Amino acid sequence: MLQNFRVYLLTWNVVGRQPVEDLHLMLGLEDPIDPLKLPDVYIVGLQEVSSKPYDRVVDLLFDDPWVNSIKQILRPWDYVKVKQIRLQGIILLFFCKRTHLVHIRRTQTAYTRTGFGGVWGNKGGVSIRFNVYGCSLCVVNCHFAPHDKELQQRIYEYNTIVDSQSFDDPQSNNILTHDYVFWMGDLNFRIDDFLTEEIKLMIEREEFAPLLAKDQLCQIRKTGQAFGEFTEETPTFPPTYRFIIDSEEYDYLNRRPAWTDRILYHFTRNAYDQVSLDLEQHHYKSYPYYLQSDHKPVSSAFSIKVFSEPKEDLIIFFPVQNWRINTDGIACYKTVRADIHTWDWIGLYRVQFSSIDEYLCYVWASTKPLVISSSTPESEDLIVSTQESSTRAHCAWLQYQVTFADHNILLPGTYQLLYISSSFDNVLGMSEPFEILRG
Repeated sequence: MLQNFRVYLLTWNVVGRQPVEDLHLMLGLEDPIDPLKLPDVYIVGLQEVSSKPYDRVVDLLFDDPWVNSIKQILRPWDYVKVKQIRLQGIILLFFCKRTHLVHIRRTQTAYTRTGFGGVWGNKGGVSIRFNVYGCSLCVVNCHFAPHDKELQQRIYEYNTIVDSQSFDDPQSNNILTHDYVFWMGDLNFRIDDFLTEEIKLMIEREEFAPLLAKDQLCQIRKTGQAFGEFTEETPTFPPTYRFIIDSEEYDYLNRRPAWTDRILYHFTRNAYDQVSLDLEQHHYKSYPYYLQSDHKPVSSAFSIKVFSEPKEDLIIFFPVQNWRINTDGIACYKTVRADIHTWDWIGLYRVQFSSIDEYLCYVWASTKPLVISSSTPESEDLIVSTQESSTRAHCAWLQYQVTFADHNILLPGTYQLLYISSSFDNVLGMSEPFEILRG
């Protein structure tokens, strides 16, 4: 059985400027917001984020201002930052709904430098791949070479990224072997043949078809030189580049307008026996009212099909009780997994944490089970699917216990525990919220 899983993608070249505008609209969070229609994951690709030495030093201590702004906007809607990767000014962010955290597996990142012959990261691509509910996804964010004459360089950069990036997954060890692939960024493809005045007139008349017929990306997709594996819905929005910063006017004196900012997709319908994967694109649009860059942001929303019965082995926490300041805290959990790794760990988080990185302290997971039971009360199996419960009724549940030392517990409040695997930083289990009281 398959279920819908909603993916929201956003790309924007921010030309080195800090966030100064309200980002809600481009994230699809304009009022009124229907929580039931919010995406399951947000994936945001930025280009030309400031990468001056001072900014990079600050990044070591705090989130980049763009990362922090997006995180704070998504936080009230229960999104958690799972992963991010940065290559100089190219950033890719992956957020998911809290309820999906334990079903996100094998998250990995990769990057490819293509600037200055492959030695500099001002141009290139970054990617995040992961499995969710049994299906594999890969998202690429890139920034290709600029200028009309650099078409062959852009083709080279695409093929270099495809050929160079590999992942530690036997079923999807490169970008194109994933069940679903999304490619976005400032691709920098231009419009051939037309003069600036001709482009200006057609934009004013909203006659985009003749321009798209000469769009370099559309042309090379047809010839198979690059992006031949991908599909792009025909843009119905005006060219996204180049604008006079802080205005809605094109910079006709210095650049011919072009659709440089794009989102494309690829999926394998028959990747599995007896089921057919599918994808539906709900929108593909730009946001002309954002003025702080010479590019306009572009977003797209999709529904994809994933498996409805999760098969992941989970860590199940028993209710956490009687934690107090200045005393040791005990946590117990169970699993059918027999391969607990020495470097798995359990993090203590404030409730409503907005990033996997926000743990307050941690302990190493125990590798020595306390109790082996042949069955488990139904009340303890709330987060295991019906199919799994029937299968695991005959499995041996292994029970473990860890202790958080008293000096780690500093303030009263509401907290949660997350079990993080050493492989791929998977969240294998998440406790219910619990209170830590004063001593």
